[in-house]
Amino acid sequence: MQAREIRQKYLQFFEQRGHSVVPSSSLVPEEDPSLLFVNSGMVPFKDVFTGASTRDYTRATSCQRSIRAGGKHNDLEQVGYTKRHHTFFEMLGNFSFGDYFKDDAIAFAWEFVTKVLSLPLDRLYVSIYKDDEETYRIWRSLNVPTGRIYRFGEKDNFWSMGDTGPCGPCSEIFYDLGPEAGTGPEDVMGGEGDRFLEFWNLVFMQYETRKDGTRHVLPRPSIDTGMGLERVTTILQGKVSNYDTDIFTPLTSATASRTSGSNFNEEQRKIACQVIADHARAATMLVGDGVLPSNLGRGYVLRRIMRRAIRFSYQLGIQEPFLFDLSKEVMNSLGEAHPIFSGRETFVTDTIRREEDSFLKTVHKGLDLLEQEASKVTAGNQVPAETVFLLYDTFGFPKDLTRVVLKERNMDFDEKRFDDLMEEQRERARAAQKFSSGQSWETTVYLEDVEGEFVGYDSLQAESFIARVSINETKDVYRIVLTRTPFYAESGGQVGDRGVLKAGGALFRVFDCQKEEGAIVHYCELEDGVLDPKASVLAEVDSNHRHWVVRNHTAVHMLQAALKEELGEHIQQAGSYVDAERFRFDFSHPQALSAQEIESIEKKLFFKLNAGREVLVHNKPLEEARQMGAICPFGEKYGDVVRIIDVPGWSMEFCGGTHVRNVSEIGMIKIVSESSIASGVRRIEGVTSRRAFELFQKGYQAVESLKRTLKTKDDVIQRIDSLMEDSRQKDKEILKLKTELSRLEMDKALEAIEEIGQTRVLAASFNGVDAKVFRTMSDTAMQKIGSGIVVLGNDSDGKASLLCRISDDLVKKGMKANDILNPLAEMIGGRGGGKPNMAQAGGTQPEKLPQAMARVSELVRGLVS
Repeated sequence: MQAREIRQKYLQFFEQRGHSVVPSSSLVPEEDPSLLFVNSGMVPFKDVFTGASTRDYTRATSCQRSIRAGGKHNDLEQVGYTKRHHTFFEMLGNFSFGDYFKDDAIAFAWEFVTKVLSLPLDRLYVSIYKDDEETYRIWRSLNVPTGRIYRFGEKDNFWSMGDTGPCGPCSEIFYDLGPEAGTGPEDVMGGEGDRFLEFWNLVFMQYETRKDGTRHVLPRPSIDTGMGLERVTTILQGKVSNYDTDIFTPLTSATASRTSGSNFNEEQRKIACQVIADHARAATMLVGDGVLPSNLGRGYVLRRIMRRAIRFSYQLGIQEPFLFDLSKEVMNSLGEAHPIFSGRETFVTDTIRREEDSFLKTVHKGLDLLEQEASKVTAGNQVPAETVFLLYDTFGFPKDLTRVVLKERNMDFDEKRFDDLMEEQRERARAAQKFSSGQSWETTVYLEDVEGEFVGYDSLQAESFIARVSINETKDVYRIVLTRTPFYAESGGQVGDRGVLKAGGALFRVFDCQKEEGAIVHYCELEDGVLDPKASVLAEVDSNHRHWVVRNHTAVHMLQAALKEELGEHIQQAGSYVDAERFRFDFSHPQALSAQEIESIEKKLFFKLNAGREVLVHNKPLEEARQMGAICPFGEKYGDVVRIIDVPGWSMEFCGGTHVRNVSEIGMIKIVSESSIASGVRRIEGVTSRRAFELFQKGYQAVESLKRTLKTKDDVIQRIDSLMEDSRQKDKEILKLKTELSRLEMDKALEAIEEIGQTRVLAASFNGVDAKVFRTMSDTAMQKIGSGIVVLGNDSDGKASLLCRISDDLVKKGMKANDILNPLAEMIGGRGGGKPNMAQAGGTQPEKLPQAMARVSELVRGLVS
């Protein structure tokens, strides 16, 4: 049975038993910033299990894409070496949120395993928590023999979400792969061997662990199960290793067919192909979900995965980009189950290829440097650990690849010293992260557990009361939490509101508003009066400031829609910033936008804005909002009900920010810059409304001024082009004349050639020679002199220049241009360098040029002797 069929059968089985089929969520946790990646099927339902949110169903089933390659769950270094560790995998799961419990969960699992998959009973085993008699009785009622039910402790069969929170015993189903999978002492039920494969885990969430360590029975016990698609596919296809199934073999075979010139033995080649296959899947899925290679967070993990794959491919003899080719096979095989690639295929492959190109250049540079250092060391000795660390830390050159290269030369390096250097670096990083706010705050709480209700979507004023006040040590800044407020706290890229708080006789100027630990905090300065904490408060938002912020915020939504229409569906938001003056929007795209593309985007926006369209706000359940097609920015956390900003027929996004009521209020949008901020990430900065109009006016006035200056009514650009061409022609004529004059000066200088020993030497100095011409003069001199040495000096624009040329026949005898140039460069207050046959220098003391040139003969004699 193929993996695709297993996936379909699983979801259909549970759908027929009243489960809602829930699409896989993104690998980037949308509702849990504590996680780097979604690492199991239950993560998207975490808030449901804890009771923080609800869904419109109590039974669910999914095939969740998952990553374990960073943070607590990190299998990266084991991938490829074992039969079933992976960075990316698919987790089949069925869930009950206070609906059915152990009886049904176990019955469903056993029916699917024995009836739908038809796995032989004599190869199936189960494990239970040591004290869970209820689960034991259920398995026995299904005629599972006593000898096939194993009891294990908390490490294996008790699950918890964390130190506190929901937890409970679990029961696992194992399959005996047979003696061909292993016959060692560890190949027993519950052992570390490969023979008994655990492929399905049923978690019975029936307790809650409190802060004091006590466990309490949950009022609505729940079910969380997970069956690894890769593992069950191994079983059904009669294999011992996941890598031998149809999930991986197209990738491992494609890799093996490309290998050449590798020193790996057969086992090493197999491991390398498995690493590459796994990492190609992980990289493709991560990029498809909007993660881009970088040096931070998720992007850094992706970069590590890709570079590990590239390192193995390089060692297989594949020294050109290759991973991006495999990504096409990954998208083809997984695109149906995880429809995240439509319209973004080229973006995914281009992103992966760019990272490959970049790292392969690093590998080549690192190899060159390593070769240089290794050549200084006698065979059998150690290369300094400092060199290996430099390669790793500065160039990103893998330590493992360094070890391989050195082993071929019968060398190694001090790994303990390398580890010490790594620890020193970590200490420096930790020290750099330590900071102090420089402020201490005195806090008084008047109303407990109040975070502040936001009422600012429809009104810029609100009557309220003070819940909490903090005053800084200098008594000039207050942090105030109100019971209700119209002030928008900075979030989603939108800056916080400004305004005033009037409390009794006190007047506070609010200069910022932030969300801190769930509370809306007003940062204020006391303008007048004395604070009476019991007085009612009138909170008033600065309407002018909000007026311009909302225009820029809605403009960002409009811009994203225009980018998708112009450039493709691969466009994804990677960050934004919105204030009253401007907006900034970061997005995924592999290359710079052309002037034509920017012009087209601005034109689309202009016509959309001026057509006028009401901005609608929907508050919908999370799943319904997703089904509507609303864009959900990565990294944001949402509750059961989400707010959608909808410009009908154009843009629909999750957003908690404030917006215009009609897009015509924006007036116009002007893109002022477009640039790169990271590999595959572009940034657009722009302005709207009055700022855009001001730019238009300035541009118009500049053009009119040019017309008057150039005395033309139309075709200003054509007129400027014509003038520039005239200037270029004149520059050419001037350069030609300068060159002619320099030839005359050079002819005169050639009369001063002297012979030192049997070497012809020309030392000549000039004044005010053009820099371009000066470089060509040495060519003329060498042609005239043939075999010999030429040293030229030039005093131009208050700077000194030196140039030394040595003919190739003298270079072969051991002469080097730097041996002459460097002492002269010091005399003119500068330094230089170059190759053995030519070197150049510049200096800040042109007045010492004559003394320097006078020393040429002495230096040449030293070389000749």
